[in-house]
Amino acid sequence: MNIGLFMARIFSGIALILLLYGFIIPSVSFNGTLERIKDNKLEDIPSYVYPLWDFYQKGRYVSINTPEEARGNLKKMIEISEEIGVPSLPVWNFSLEAPNYPKKAFPYGLPVYIHFDGLSGEVHEMNTINHYVGMARMERGGIYESSLAPYALIMLAMLLVLFIIYDKKWINWLMSIPVLLPFIFLGIYAYWLYWFGHNLQEGAITIKAFTPVILGDGKVAQFTTHAYPVIGFWVLLIISVFSAIAWWFKSKSQKDQTPRKATRLEHFMFFTILLISIGTSAHVLKTDIEVDTLGKISALIDNSKIKVPTIIKTPKDTKEEKEAIIKENEEQKKEQELKIKALEERAGSAGKFKVSAMYKSNCAPCHGVNGEGNIGSKLIGFSKDELLKKMFDLKTNEEEMHIAVIEYLSDEDMKKLTEEISHFKEQ
Repeated sequence: MNIGLFMARIFSGIALILLLYGFIIPSVSFNGTLERIKDNKLEDIPSYVYPLWDFYQKGRYVSINTPEEARGNLKKMIEISEEIGVPSLPVWNFSLEAPNYPKKAFPYGLPVYIHFDGLSGEVHEMNTINHYVGMARMERGGIYESSLAPYALIMLAMLLVLFIIYDKKWINWLMSIPVLLPFIFLGIYAYWLYWFGHNLQEGAITIKAFTPVILGDGKVAQFTTHAYPVIGFWVLLIISVFSAIAWWFKSKSQKDQTPRKATRLEHFMFFTILLISIGTSAHVLKTDIEVDTLGKISALIDNSKIKVPTIIKTPKDTKEEKEAIIKENEEQKKEQELKIKALEERAGSAGKFKVSAMYKSNCAPCHGVNGEGNIGSKLIGFSKDELLKKMFDLKTNEEEMHIAVIEYLSDEDMKKLTEEISHFKEQ
């Protein structure tokens, strides 16, 4: 037996198992589920999705807003309209801290986990903040890559199978893909961070174009950010290292020996696995067509396009006009600083003023933790009926500054919020 070839198969086999367990099985199995939940087509969700999601959620981050009895239970999470993330291993974590999210209420800040095929964590909460500073929704990042992830992962698995079964030198070079996988992810992730920071629209506050920190701690307006790798990235590194070792063993074993011919059994194994891969890819494609993945991608892209105002050419500005523009910019800058300072001062009292997690998440960033107004208007003094009517009007008319917050709230959620806000003056 060729020891080098045997060791190459062992290491590449372990890499394949890790890829299957951590990424391919959960990604392919869960594909289209979030779209079916959002479209209220629960009857189309395969029965195996529920135990699979529950299994992969063990030890994962759980939102403070999630009731104890629903944690790690997909059926109950759907029943109470709780936020649901994809089950594959998270690769990177991006979290945010701010005075209006005190440690007592938000011990982990606002974490969002980046996966090959989607997101998990406080995505809705982060979208609220993004909307506040004029950034696109989290789902916009990696929109093409996450949609293609199941197909790419299946293809990657087939490359490893090719390497394991066949003793051909040209196949060895295909191992460069799993070897480079962690670095490919980092490159894509860095691009989308740049895209988010340089495609800003008008928000409650205005910030200059920037690139969020890829690794480490940073600052955006009054928010402190943290970005670090998590378990999925370390698994990718193991896959990368094991693939490199397998490549080395096989290349070394082929130096002194003529590549052997594959047996009929090996050919049969490869074509059987190939048919399974083709069938799995066809299943993913069928699901994408059923949930209209392309249509949803187009809609999200259209909603994220920067609205560029029409520029009217005028004669060259006079000195007085230029001075007026500079003065106006300075006033806007001062106003901006006052807004941020007001937010920090008012938000700091969140631990003293008792409000629900739903209010903290959806309303406090702009309207203050006690409803006295901040960036947004004052809420105290309105009756429950007045507040409820206003909220329904905002949702129906898809009012630009509020729709990103309100669209995920059910009618029952809005009733609870308005009931709570109507009693703020009594606290």
